[in-house]
Amino acid sequence: MRRIIFALLVVVVAAKSALAQQNLIVAKPKADVSAARFDAVLQQALGALAKAGSYAVEVDSQWGAHAEANGPHGGSHYRLIWQAGKYRVEVQSQSASSPELVCVNDGQKVTTLFPARGLYSQHAANSPQASVEGNTMLSLSLQGSAIDILLQRDVAGFVRTQVAGLQDHGQVTLDGKKAHHFEVLWAGAKVQLWFAAEGEPLLLQFTRTTTVPTGENKTYEMVCTAKYQWKLGVTPAEGTFALSVPQNGRAVNDIYKALSENDPSSQVGKPLPKIQLASLDGNPVELAAAANKKGTVFIFWATWCAQSVENLPAVSQLIKAYKERGIEFYAVNVGEQPGEVRRFTAKSPLVSTVLLDPRSATATALSICELPAVAIVGPDNNLRGLLHGSAKELQGELVAQLDALLSGSASSTARRPAETKGAAK
Repeated sequence: MRRIIFALLVVVVAAKSALAQQNLIVAKPKADVSAARFDAVLQQALGALAKAGSYAVEVDSQWGAHAEANGPHGGSHYRLIWQAGKYRVEVQSQSASSPELVCVNDGQKVTTLFPARGLYSQHAANSPQASVEGNTMLSLSLQGSAIDILLQRDVAGFVRTQVAGLQDHGQVTLDGKKAHHFEVLWAGAKVQLWFAAEGEPLLLQFTRTTTVPTGENKTYEMVCTAKYQWKLGVTPAEGTFALSVPQNGRAVNDIYKALSENDPSSQVGKPLPKIQLASLDGNPVELAAAANKKGTVFIFWATWCAQSVENLPAVSQLIKAYKERGIEFYAVNVGEQPGEVRRFTAKSPLVSTVLLDPRSATATALSICELPAVAIVGPDNNLRGLLHGSAKELQGELVAQLDALLSGSASSTARRPAETKGAAK
């Protein structure tokens, strides 16, 4: 579950530092008023939740590259049920038919389950590992939903420490409802929040805008918008705060760490697992080395993963060059439905044959924990190498591996490209 790493580049012009300081001094009274207003609205929202004693919130999140027709896009659905300190969280992508991550606090322990790999963790509810910060898998999965904020032990205090550059845009109309509109800087991202100005004073919408680097001196804006539907005072159904772990599940201390440390090198040198994939037109295709080729490369990707789809022209040139030398390429889409993949490839055609793996069977079998990834397979159908990294990072190592394969001196490898230089993971 490769997550996109966002970065915001702030340029400070030294020649204007004095003027900037002067502006800050002048703007301070207004900032104080805005901060007081924001704090009051936040306290009203938290007060309403506390008074209700229990609540359920459904969050629908849509994200995509702003003004980038061919950029990544997607969405997720989140569900939080809370009662007297107990909670149940479910995270599900648009393409999934069931929750992909479930976390339950029953008041005594916090259990987190990742069904796709049968992994789960359990920690005492008051332990550091049970907090949002201590549960990396949960923290990453909830980014952009604001549910991670609600699970903080001191929500108001946490928000105050994170918020900077606060602006009060006053009362506006959002989807036909009166709302208080605020804009803040949060962990390097521009975040806008709309709280209901009538009825229950709860969060209606949360929009986060981040700048994503895609190549040398190139960036685009990724916009994530989450909308909320609240039910206060609900009585949770029986069993809401109970979570059964799989009979053959594996208990780990940290799910994310367990996935990251899953050793893909154990797959190198072995035949590809027998897995049935499908072509874009729905025909079955077996995961196997291409016939009558000197080697086969499987590129594992997803439309939502920015690093999977960056620098496509350069990737296409590399593929064309090695196809002429007897290497076959397949682009294996992981975890998405055919319609999503067709829409993307219609706008951004790929020069390699596209295969579909909607259940992520290949990722599980090959211990692929992040995208993009590249599997290099010899004509004997044995895995020669498994690489992770961005498209730009992968190209140099992939070229070296393919040249070695073509010359008959290929060596087995399963690592990030940077590791060839002694860099840390």
